[in-house]
Amino acid sequence: MQRSGLGDQKLSDSDTPIDIEDIANLLEYREFKRLRSIFKEHEVADIAEVLSEVELEASIALFRLIPRAERSNMFAHLNVDRQKDLLEELPDVIVSALLNEMDPDDRTSLFESLGEDTRDLALLKMSPEERKVAWQLLGYPEGSVGRIMTPDFLTLNVNMSVSHALKFIHWSTALPVEFLSHLFITADDASLIGEVSLATLVVCDPPHTPVASIMKKNHVKLSPYDDAERAVELFRRYDHHYIPVVDEGRRVIGMVTSDDVFGLAEEEATEDIQQFGGHGALEDSYFNTPLFTMLRKRAGALAVLFVSGFLTSEALRSYNDALSQWGFLSFFIPLIMASGGNSGTQAASLIIRGLAINEFRPADSFKILRREIVIGVILGLFLASLWWARAYLMDLSPQITVVVGSTIIGVVIFGVVAGAMLPFLFRLVRLDPAVVSSPFISTLVDVMAILIFLNIAILVFKYFGTS
Repeated sequence: MQRSGLGDQKLSDSDTPIDIEDIANLLEYREFKRLRSIFKEHEVADIAEVLSEVELEASIALFRLIPRAERSNMFAHLNVDRQKDLLEELPDVIVSALLNEMDPDDRTSLFESLGEDTRDLALLKMSPEERKVAWQLLGYPEGSVGRIMTPDFLTLNVNMSVSHALKFIHWSTALPVEFLSHLFITADDASLIGEVSLATLVVCDPPHTPVASIMKKNHVKLSPYDDAERAVELFRRYDHHYIPVVDEGRRVIGMVTSDDVFGLAEEEATEDIQQFGGHGALEDSYFNTPLFTMLRKRAGALAVLFVSGFLTSEALRSYNDALSQWGFLSFFIPLIMASGGNSGTQAASLIIRGLAINEFRPADSFKILRREIVIGVILGLFLASLWWARAYLMDLSPQITVVVGSTIIGVVIFGVVAGAMLPFLFRLVRLDPAVVSSPFISTLVDVMAILIFLNIAILVFKYFGTS
């Protein structure tokens, strides 16, 4: 029993991360009282991380020790695989309570990950009222605002006084406490006209002040059919904590909170990064992705890039005579390719990011093109100056110096233009701009680098010789 005593000392501080091994020891020695105390002292997210990592049998045992009032909140923080396991293993009465008490948006996210049969079975375990809400949210298109909104909200009539509004809030016991700070003001026809904070109502004096005189008019709203990425865009732009969702008649049917789009924004950024590296986007974490899925995601992109590399080989082969006559040119090809590919990747990363956060519009493409040409010329001259300094130290001939230097300028200009414009082209044909990844840009620039380099070399050497 001494081992559990050490665990007591180590886990007594709520600021100390929960140690999974110590939790396992306490469970083995049936220190249930101590485990309950630990769960009360720590954040729900930390407890969920432990339950997601331990063996399923231990996870079930620990789950039963969590206070019932916290179970649904903790369950929402578990990873999807552990949620599925618990839905299958826990008694129906507990599963029913979990699903009924979960936040509707968290529950919708869970149902999206379940197979159709499993989802239908879970829905049957819910109360008729909550099942209706679940079906309503699942009825919106996948990836829409309707899938991530919560129908929990409170509206106040514009004709209410402050005292009347506070009494109305006080008796609105059906709504979770955390949503009472999100108060929307509606007209007599239930259309949204404004919003007010609970703090503003509490401190307002005199109490008979009309709500209409202290409300803030609402100008930011979403439709349930909007793409969820639009919600991310509005939260970035306006820095709101919540945004109402309205129907065609401007009637409030739900709201999206900042934490609803936090995970969505993270998934979006992760997907862009993975695709920009020439990798298919993963639906799960690295370690939770099956090996075959990982290979399929990576092999497809590699195959396309490998085949596209044939273009570079063909370009070199078509200039075989020139390379045979001036074999020393091959020493400079990697340098030229790298300068073009790197400059293209830099430009593409900036434009893709700008498109993702709607900093750029398609109409901005010509403005960006002019700017990138100027940048390409300056960067090309800068890199060429470094090359000329190197050529001087190597005592290379003026002809070779001019050929390589001129090529670097041309390739860098082409690289930044290609990197900046290809994302717009992909957006125009309704493809994800992140697909314009660095490997694809590098392949395109490599081919053009060879064409520019060898054509300049042939022209210069034909009229001025090689030395």
